[in-house]
Amino acid sequence: MTHKRKKIIGALLLTLGTLAAAVIWQFEKPGSLVWDNGFKYQTDKRMSVRTYKHDLPTDESKIKSLEIEVKNADVEFVKGDKFGVTSYILSGKNDTKVSFNDGRLSVTDNGDGDGTASLGFGVVYRSNKIIITIPEAEQLSTIVAKSTNGDFDFENIVIKNATLTATNGDIKFERSEVDNLTVTNQNGEIALKQTNITIGGKITNQNGDIEIKKSRLPEFYAETKWGEKDIKKNHDLNQSDQSQAKLIIMSQNGDVAIE
Repeated sequence: MTHKRKKIIGALLLTLGTLAAAVIWQFEKPGSLVWDNGFKYQTDKRMSVRTYKHDLPTDESKIKSLEIEVKNADVEFVKGDKFGVTSYILSGKNDTKVSFNDGRLSVTDNGDGDGTASLGFGVVYRSNKIIITIPEAEQLSTIVAKSTNGDFDFENIVIKNATLTATNGDIKFERSEVDNLTVTNQNGEIALKQTNITIGGKITNQNGDIEIKKSRLPEFYAETKWGEKDIKKNHDLNQSDQSQAKLIIMSQNGDVAIE
């Protein structure tokens, strides 16, 4: 059999396998189509889910700040009725630990979870995930979060001070409000949508874009070294010199778009 024919047969087999997995995906939900040396269907029954109710204080109003440090997991911050921490572990040992001390709720995870990347058409690499629920009535004083490999997603969250650091992952805010925001990202996107920064801070990205949409900002200075800068005219009055700006927005190797 010629090398060319082998390649054709291999491509056909991969296509057939992908189609079969996609059909199963449609009829065997809940679950996801995942990449594991080829497309495979993985049901959510294989996912380990754990809550940490007993690690939270009885009086949840005592929680004033969050400290997050994760190695290989996405972290979502969502609005809810009560404080909560839930981990969804897809592979390996559950290494999520939750503790409370002197007003600070700490969440750490040093597990070796799978990486995550979108392949389009609803197909993704799966990754471990931690969901932190924050009551709507609570305004946390401080969130300090660090991630090696994983995304940070904030939705409908009100925070006084947030300091976020990521090495490989995206950082996104939607319909949220932060008084002081400091974001440092190495490889990934930073996105704010319908999010208000009321006082100031600093948003910096090494290798990735910064995109801000339909958000209110204080006086800001925005710049990119090797990317494109696009700031809509409605923000002209909010721009200032770097020395006078309350909010600094800078990307090294990515675009900066503010609209």
